Amino acid sequence: MTILDATIQALKNLGGKAAYSDIYEEYEKVVGHSITKNQQAGIRACIERNSSDSDGFKGNDIFYSVYGKGKGVWGLR
Repeated sequence: MTILDATIQALKNLGGKAAYSDIYEEYEKVVGHSITKNQQAGIRACIERNSSDSDGFKGNDIFYSVYGKGKGVWGLR
């Protein structure tokens, strides 16, 4: 399972939108193990790469910023 796949599944499990802290916790359940701070950074980067709401947008527009940039709450489009 890729970071993107696990992140999408975590957000689905959380009802389609959540704060980063909740995404990390659910991501750990999806992948079946604890994650490091570096892995948390990878999740954030994955979300930002796949959201046109982010300056780091580079690909598929899968996520959106629920309350605007910098708020740390993301949802599935």
